[in-house]
Amino acid sequence: MATRTRGDVLLVGSLPFDEASDALRAGGELLGEHLRGVPDGEVGDRKIWIGFLPRTVYRDHPGLDLLRAPEGGVQHQPDAKPDVWEASFLFGIRDGVETLRFDDLGYGRLALESYREYRRLRDEGVIPDGVRFQVCLPGTGSAVSYFFGRIEDWPRAHAAYHDAIRREIEMIAAVVPAAELQVQFDLAMEFVDLAAGEGRGIAHWPGEPLEARIQRHAAYLDELWKGLPDEALLGYHWCYGTWGGWPMKAMPDLGLCVRMSNEAKRRSGRRLDYVHMPVVRDPDEAFFAPLADLDVGDTDVYLGLVHHDDGVAGFNRRAELARRHLPRFGIGAVCGYGRLPAAELPDVLALHRDCADALAAARA
Repeated sequence: MATRTRGDVLLVGSLPFDEASDALRAGGELLGEHLRGVPDGEVGDRKIWIGFLPRTVYRDHPGLDLLRAPEGGVQHQPDAKPDVWEASFLFGIRDGVETLRFDDLGYGRLALESYREYRRLRDEGVIPDGVRFQVCLPGTGSAVSYFFGRIEDWPRAHAAYHDAIRREIEMIAAVVPAAELQVQFDLAMEFVDLAAGEGRGIAHWPGEPLEARIQRHAAYLDELWKGLPDEALLGYHWCYGTWGGWPMKAMPDLGLCVRMSNEAKRRSGRRLDYVHMPVVRDPDEAFFAPLADLDVGDTDVYLGLVHHDDGVAGFNRRAELARRHLPRFGIGAVCGYGRLPAAELPDVLALHRDCADALAAARA
């Protein structure tokens, strides 16, 4: 495929629209030449991200019991940071169920619907040639552990999710040419857990030492990529979450992001194309110091240096600090923009474009 893209900007995933066509058009028109892949915005039922799974998969599953539901039976974005574990559904595997299976997570079907819009917009020239179709999927801890209240159920629930995700990826890859596909896994509740250090990050998760938690979450990376064709791109977004405001947990430096990046590189049984690490609004140089321990070979690194409330000047300040520890990187925001008012998005994406131009000028 011919390309005229720079690939120096990553759109993390969610965009504030009701239709995938609107999200794809916005990415293509406003930022297309800078993108490696364009997401469908995680629209519709996926607007509350992993809140999609209880409503569409878990709640009516014959092998599951509902242990707890949010007030009113629906999760809502809170105005302030909640006790995140108290805001969620919790499920358990029903007695007598030995093997759990999720026949249809919905991600594959919805991706193929969005792909038709992607092809149409690309054929119209709205999405530049060479910009891939980006599919975002939740990591195991976010999609499963967060919603399963009994740790003894986790091995079967995790196995069921990994099997289902592989089938979802295979469904997508049967239609989307590998050269047009980019799959990204988003790990958020995992980082809520890790950021708690030696404390308890989520109430029903085990209160293990930090190293044990890192190994537990890293082990799931052995499975998530399976079924993805070699020519497709694989990336990970290390996410500190926007539930009640970003970040959901304190982020003193990039140490956890670096550690999980190294684990992902080591554990992916195929090429790892990129990782994305969010960056706080006012970091000091020590914030970036863990990048010295980054060991990911030729994997691209996107740093979440774009904060839409302090413009190019704030970006340049953060980028200058980052360059002292990592000479070359791409850029993005800290997370997705699904909860931003849609009217603000054009200015936000224009800022990404201006920041990318500033990055290119600094490299010259």
